[in-house]
This record gives sequence, structure tokens and C-alpha cells, in this order.
Amino acid sequence: MAEMSSRGTNLQQGEAFTLRASAAATAVTGATGTAVTMYGERKRFIILCDITNSDTDADDTLDVYVDVLISGTTWANAIHFTQQAGDGAAKKMFAVLDATAPAATVTDITTDAASGVVRPSLFGSEMRARWTVAVGAGGGAASHTFAVTGYAL
Repeated sequence: MAEMSSRGTNLQQGEAFTLRASAAATAVTGATGTAVTMYGERKRFIILCDITNSDTDADDTLDVYVDVLISGTTWANAIHFTQQAGDGAAKKMFAVLDATAPAATVTDITTDAASGVVRPSLFGSEMRARWTVAVGAGGGAASHTFAVTGYAL
């Protein structure tokens, strides 16, 4: 017999979720996707950042983050995918959040993780994608097309 959650989900199977559907993003600071409630039933999350197009100036940048909600009021940055240049090639990056990998040190969550850093033991009741598209010194119109999806186990 399958182990079922209070919301009727089979906990012996994983489930996919979307933090940001694929779309172009232009110059913006701290835009956020729709938060997804995690219910505390899952212990591991595999998060995929799929960048399909970056075709502007090399000094334009895309930073993609995944945040978790702690105590209902505090968003903490758990993942900062590697920064993408405006002329970067399409790529897929993944990160894993795992409740069985406790932090070995105290982590200051008042700032974002550095580019390419994962805080794997950071969990919360909700999860969201956040992103910043910056226009470089050359000016113009920066644009990156990407999605952030996940699989919960």
C-alpha cells in the first residue's frame, strides 16, 4: 500500500513542480516567480535551471536564485545558479537540496549565496525562483529566456 500524504499525494513517488515557466526576462532586479508550497513531506529537491537563450551583450548578466520560506516571514536564499553572461550558450544546471545533509557551520542568510553556490540543507514551507537581469556598460536591451523547475522526492 502506498504511503499517502494528507493532500492525497503518494509519497513513495516523486513529483514535479515549476518555479518559473520558460519565458524571456529583460532588465529587472529581484523578480520572483510564484511560490510553491512544500508541505514538509519531501526530503530532497532537485532543481533545474534551463537557460535556452542569451543573445545580447557579453557584459549583460542573468542571476537565478531559489529561495525558501522560513517561519512564514523570512525568505532565505538556498541556491544561486552560476551567473550567465548575455552572450552565453544555452545550458542546463541543477542543484540538490537534501534534508539529510545538515550544515556543518552557521550560515548568514541575510545575503544571497555567491554565484554557483548551494546551501543544501536549507528547507522551508515554500520555495520560489528569483532572478535579476542586469544591463552591462554597453547599454541596450538585455534578454534571457529560462525556466526553473524541480522534482521533489
